[in-house]
Amino acid sequence: MYDHLLFDADGTIYDFMACEQFALKNLFTEAHLNVTDAMLEQYHNINYQLWDDLEHGLISLEKLKSERFYQFFKVHEVDFDPHKASDLYLYYLSQSFHLYEDTMDVLNEIQRMGIHMSMITNGIAHVQRGRIIATKTSQFFSFIAIGEELGVLKPDVGFFEKTFEQLNSLHLPTKTPLVIGDSLSSDILGAKNAALDSCWINRYNMDEPEVKHYTYHIKKLDELLEILHCH
Repeated sequence: MYDHLLFDADGTIYDFMACEQFALKNLFTEAHLNVTDAMLEQYHNINYQLWDDLEHGLISLEKLKSERFYQFFKVHEVDFDPHKASDLYLYYLSQSFHLYEDTMDVLNEIQRMGIHMSMITNGIAHVQRGRIIATKTSQFFSFIAIGEELGVLKPDVGFFEKTFEQLNSLHLPTKTPLVIGDSLSSDILGAKNAALDSCWINRYNMDEPEVKHYTYHIKKLDELLEILHCH
């Protein structure tokens, strides 16, 4: 049986689309900006590309925070400070409480089974720690591994090396870990780089890649329980 489950946060246990919508709505309301659905879609595209750049070492996390709003406001000729927008957005994001419907039931069942769980995330540290409180999920995780605090991001093998150093220092089990995440380029590739079993959660029915680096493929988090009971 797997003795430690390493859960990604956004797109895996936290409904990031709902969290992001909550934060952006509050930001744009406070900034008195009228934003259309088409404009929001463009923001999503800008943000996605910058996070991809981050994973490939092309931009720093600090730069990303305001750059997404700088690019978005420039395209739409919006006169608003991107640094202020970033601060407001991150504040509201840290207050977001949106989980997928299956999250709490699955985490409770895994806890009942006696399997340790930790979180592994590339997200911004104060945002993720705020959301852990807002979602009332802190009691499930033995350790919170945040790339910004570790100084290295998934999929770099160093992220997992530093995570396991911390887990071992806490005398937590690490003989048979399993990585669970939604990002093929971050979670799954990171697990491959670290020679770990992984479970790709594909909540939005993305096409499967030609080369499959994951051990398991699920579409809902509760399908993970079957894997755990059978393994």
